[in-house]
Amino acid sequence: LHIRVLMLLSLAMALACGGLVMWDPQTFADKIGGFTVANGPALIWATCTGMIHGMAFKPRFWLWQLVFFPPFAWAVMGFVLVKAFV
Repeated sequence: LHIRVLMLLSLAMALACGGLVMWDPQTFADKIGGFTVANGPALIWATCTGMIHGMAFKPRFWLWQLVFFPPFAWAVMGFVLVKAFV
């Protein structure tokens, strides 16, 4: 998964999610249905995972590789971004 195009995708999606939260959190929360117990931590985890993958960092320990698996983060960030813009 350490292909430059995928890493740029991770970085771009993470920056978009983080930027939207920082720019106008209330409007962003209203568009995605609020920051609940389910989607708040998922968005934080996905943004962190996207930044980790986008900056070309690969955890050594197998458990952390599973925790920070980029395709799961892409699904969460993609869902949030689509919901925010559609």
